[in-house]
Amino acid sequence: MASKIIPPLDLMFFLTESPQSPKHVGAVQIFQLPAGAPANYLLELVAAFKEAPVVAPFNYYPHFPRLGLPRWREAQDMEMSYHVRHSALPGPGTEDQLMEVIQRLHAGLLDRRRPGWICQVIEGLENNRFAIYTKIHHAYIDGMSGVKRMYGSLSSSPTDTRVVPTWSYDPDQQRAPGETHQAHRGGDRDTVNNLVSQAKGLAQAYGFLADMGLQWLKLRSGKAAIPFTAGRTRMNRTVEWETRSTAVCTFELDKIKAIGHNKGCTVNEVVLTIIGAALNDYLAEHHEKPREPLVAMCPVSLRSQSDDSAKTQASAVHVRLGAPDAPLEQRLEQVVESSRAAKEAVSQLSSEAMMDYGVVIFAMWELLSRTRMDQFVTPSYNVLVSNVPGPGDEAMYLCGSKMLASYPISAFLPGINLNTTVLSHGNSLDFGLLGDKHVLPDLDLVAQRMLHHFETLQQQVLGGKPTAANTTGKRAGRKAAAKTRGKTAAKHAPKPRARPAAQRARASTGSK
Repeated sequence: MASKIIPPLDLMFFLTESPQSPKHVGAVQIFQLPAGAPANYLLELVAAFKEAPVVAPFNYYPHFPRLGLPRWREAQDMEMSYHVRHSALPGPGTEDQLMEVIQRLHAGLLDRRRPGWICQVIEGLENNRFAIYTKIHHAYIDGMSGVKRMYGSLSSSPTDTRVVPTWSYDPDQQRAPGETHQAHRGGDRDTVNNLVSQAKGLAQAYGFLADMGLQWLKLRSGKAAIPFTAGRTRMNRTVEWETRSTAVCTFELDKIKAIGHNKGCTVNEVVLTIIGAALNDYLAEHHEKPREPLVAMCPVSLRSQSDDSAKTQASAVHVRLGAPDAPLEQRLEQVVESSRAAKEAVSQLSSEAMMDYGVVIFAMWELLSRTRMDQFVTPSYNVLVSNVPGPGDEAMYLCGSKMLASYPISAFLPGINLNTTVLSHGNSLDFGLLGDKHVLPDLDLVAQRMLHHFETLQQQVLGGKPTAANTTGKRAGRKAAAKTRGKTAAKHAPKPRARPAAQRARASTGSK
């Protein structure tokens, strides 16, 4: 394979990476072992993972020549024992223990001499469960393309024994005959065309930035939140260390949708309201009292429905999370107003202009962060909140093991030390919170407050009592979720099979 130029937005994730701020994203999937699973079930699964074929971009590694543009190169030999790993929790195998392991695994940089991903199968989780932790460098995928590959590797059938891991799943092979598609990564000619399109969008992006500048100088009015107008909180302190804190929790998606339907707003606006209320509670507990609304940076996917390419295609908008002391329903109204103003402000921009705008804002804050000037400049945002839609309402299985949860563990952007990412599947909204352990050591308190405000919003908007799943389940926070998990639907444990190369290749492109 000829080498390919790394697109600018993907390249930025390499150029801005440091040991204190890695630019990889990850996910923790929790599975219920099938009834009657043999003792060697996970050993066989790991063996099948290692023998599975590797498709682009998971066989690429970055090359940075002394002269010329950085390029992707194809690895000739994949050392699968490096990329696929197997470990076990000590007894009793609690979810707190699991998340302690995940914190350590997520902190380290990926080796740039190899393709930028690892997968760790973790057994020994209590109640006959196991976990799979995967981390991939953000230069390889964005949220949407990553989720398509992660869920594409699963099946809706508990009796499906095919093993098609994320690095084997080829979205182009899943299309109906005649359906258009876009390549994983175009060649140099496509890259040049993309550069031309981005150049055309620059003028529009700079016009948009100029308008924001006039608003910042109070020479023009606008309803949308703009950069460099957020208040400073502990979430804006410089990340000094490599250690991380994590917390996870789960909401029922149908309840969030019902609240949104009743109030005429989106799932994301309800989620932002709950996060804003929880963060204000958390800051108050740490004796911080913001005078202005907290501001969330919310990534916006620019990917078309038919585009399964791996490269990053996203920008972001800023949304105010409501006045610090606003009652919950009033906060929701304020979030909706800010969210819609943000969408209106960018509605006339092309995808190229939106991407160029995102690059400029990202680069500005990275420069400020590297020079430590970010501590002297008014912040642009206080938290990153990313909502990535999942596959739909069906239960998902991996070789007969039912997926119970899928918690995203993402990365920091310059200027903040808190990331909240939301991933949906079935009737679940799974939240993964990532923070700087030295500044935000107790993120489980945020998750607890999120669940509290979720229950309160249900009562205020829908009436009646909150569902038992949210009030009688496990403590939120580092533990996996607040809801009681169901038993697997599989009656007999299918055995993961390692197959001959030709058969594995067919399996890797088969429809799920």
